[in-house]
Amino acid sequence: MNVPVFLHGSLANHRRGQILKEAITAKTITSLPVNGSIVLEFGEAFQVADQHERAQLIEWTRSPGHVLLLLPPFTKESCHSPVTWQAKRHNKVPQGGQGLAKHLASEVSYQLTGKLQTPTFPGASWSDNSASVGVYRLHPSSGLFVVTTLPLWSLSVLERPDDLIDWLCNVALLAGESNTEEVKDAERLTPEHYGFLVFLMSTSCHDEEGVIDEMQSSPIFQISEPRSRSLLKDLQNRALVDGTYPTAEARELIMQSPYGHYVSALREVNQP
Repeated sequence: MNVPVFLHGSLANHRRGQILKEAITAKTITSLPVNGSIVLEFGEAFQVADQHERAQLIEWTRSPGHVLLLLPPFTKESCHSPVTWQAKRHNKVPQGGQGLAKHLASEVSYQLTGKLQTPTFPGASWSDNSASVGVYRLHPSSGLFVVTTLPLWSLSVLERPDDLIDWLCNVALLAGESNTEEVKDAERLTPEHYGFLVFLMSTSCHDEEGVIDEMQSSPIFQISEPRSRSLLKDLQNRALVDGTYPTAEARELIMQSPYGHYVSALREVNQP
């Protein structure tokens, strides 16, 4: 397949990761790639990671062509990153799968619930309309956060590597293509971007000039007037701010990030 596949976290050196290396020549990584790719990780590793690490992984999927794909096993608790979802244990063999899903059905031991969306490609759902795959994207042109109950690391994929490749290609197609071969640092959100969004979410002022003036008088934020105007313009261009109001996407991004807890704290400080 044209899209590179990488193993991240504990999966990289796990025996199950070795199966993926043999089946589809997946490579191990210690840091997230800048180009379009599929990054595989154990679901439970993502679920138990701290909020900052989860936020970094989710933010990585903002770029087109970037896919974070979580595989079994999972913890029993609900996860709220990037939206609420849960992989519940169940013993019933799902029916009606297609392609790789049909081949792995007898080994599936989880059922997805929650707010992830079910894609339309073959094998993404079962005959009872439950999902074997759930996806979420930060915005319409972003990459994908993906959870699957299919054990893609099963020994049986060694017998059908082409089915696995076809399945991964279907996921990759949903994530779009990278716009460039290398993502420029300027395209990534900086701590200043996050700080400015936190400020906009915590202030009661929404006149553009008023926001800039209030930023200059803030005892907490140390951002110059020219830089404030530049940040506001950049966030507007990224469709993260409408006028001076953070969009729903921006609010969700902040609340899923390590900066989220500052919003309520600052709102209390700013109350008259």
